[in-house]
Amino acid sequence: MDQRVAAKPQATATPSALSEFRRGWSSVLAAALGVGVGTTGLPFYSFGLFIAPLSAAYGWSRGQIGLGMTCLSLGAILLSPFLGTAIDRLGVRRIALVSLAGLAVGFALLAAALGSLPAFYAAWIAVAFLGVGTTPITWTRPIALLFDRGRGLALGLTLLGTGLVALTAPPLLAAIIATWGPRGGYLAMAGVVVLVVMPVVAAGLREGPSGRSDAVPHPRSGLTRQQALRSRQFWQIAIGVFLLIVAQSGATVHLVPFLADHGLTPGLAAKMAGSLGISVIVGRVVIGLLLDLLPGTLVARCVLLMPAAALALLFLAGPSLPMTALAILLLGFAAGAETDLVAYLTSRYFGMRAYGAIYGLLMSCFSLGAALGAPLAGWSFDLTKSYDGAIFGGIACFVAAAVLLGTLGSYPTDRVDEEPA
Repeated sequence: MDQRVAAKPQATATPSALSEFRRGWSSVLAAALGVGVGTTGLPFYSFGLFIAPLSAAYGWSRGQIGLGMTCLSLGAILLSPFLGTAIDRLGVRRIALVSLAGLAVGFALLAAALGSLPAFYAAWIAVAFLGVGTTPITWTRPIALLFDRGRGLALGLTLLGTGLVALTAPPLLAAIIATWGPRGGYLAMAGVVVLVVMPVVAAGLREGPSGRSDAVPHPRSGLTRQQALRSRQFWQIAIGVFLLIVAQSGATVHLVPFLADHGLTPGLAAKMAGSLGISVIVGRVVIGLLLDLLPGTLVARCVLLMPAAALALLFLAGPSLPMTALAILLLGFAAGAETDLVAYLTSRYFGMRAYGAIYGLLMSCFSLGAALGAPLAGWSFDLTKSYDGAIFGGIACFVAAAVLLGTLGSYPTDRVDEEPA
C-alpha cells in the first residue's frame, strides 16, 4: 500500500509555525549559507563572471568555457541519487562538513588548473565530486524534518542563500577578478567556504527535531523510492525540472556576456546581473509563503511563466535599460522558485521516508538540465553570433515546465505504510 503525506499544509502565521521557527532558526541559517556556496549556488551564479576574462587570457571560446559547467553538472547527475540514499541512512552533518571542505579544495584546484583546458575540466569534475554533499539534497532534508506548518517559508529562507550569493558574488568577484585575475577569484571562493560557512554549519545545523509532535513529519512516513518511480507525479516533476533548468542555466550563466554584447560595460553588466539576486531573495520568501497558503501547482503555473516573459523582454529590450532591468527581476524571481518548489513538492507528494533518495533523483534531472543549458546557449552564440536561438528555446522550455508542474493534482491524503524502504 502506498504511503502518503499530509494533504493540506497550514498557514505559516499559526503559533505552531512560529514555534517551529524558534526551534529551528539556527538550522535555517546554517543551511542557507551551505546551499549558497554549494555547487548549485556560488559556482552557478559566478560562472558567467569568468567567461570573458578566461576567453581573453587563454583564447577559449564561450562554448568551451561553458563545458566547465557541464562537467560540474555531470558529476552531480551521477552522484545525486547515491547522495540522497546516503543522507537518508547516515544523516546530514558529517556529509555536509566533509563536502564543504572538499568544495574548498575543488575551488583551489580550479585556480591551479588555469592555462590548460583539460585541467580546467578536470578541476570542475573535482568540484562536483568533492563538493557533492553541498547541494540542496543535503540542506533541505533537516529543514523538511524540522518544519511542517511553516515548511514552505522555511525552505524558501534556506534556499535564500543562493539569492544572497547571486546578489553579492557578481560585484565582489568582478572586482577581485579585475585586480587579481580569475585565479584570485577562485581562491577567494575557497576562502569564504572555509572561513565563513564551515564554522556556522558546524555550530548551527541540527539533524531533526529533538522533541516530536504531531505537526512534525516522521522520517519513516511516505513513499519508498520504487513507489515514487511508479507515480505520474514523479515523472512530471522530473521532466519539468529538467526543462526549467535547461532554460534557467543558459539564461543565468550567459547573462553577463549577453548584456555586454548589447553595449553595457563589463562593470555595469556585472552590477545588473547582481540585481538578479535581489529578485531571487524576494522570490524565495514570497514563494515560500505562497506554498504554505496555496496549492503548489497553482504557484508553479504562475511563477514559471515569469522567466518566459523575462526572456521575451530581453529579446525586445535592445538598449533599453529599464526593460532589461525588469527582465532580470522576473528571471530572478522565478529562479527563487526552482529548488525550493521542487523540495516542497517532493515532501508533499512523496513524504519523508525516502526524501533524500527521491529528491536526489530529481536533482539528477536538475543537474542534467544545467549540464546542457549553459553550453547549448554558448554554442548557439558561437554558431550564430547571437543569443536569439537560445532565448526562443528557453521560452519554450519555461512554458512546458509550467504546464507539467502545474498539473500534478491535489496533494495525497495522509496514510501510513509499514513496508520496508
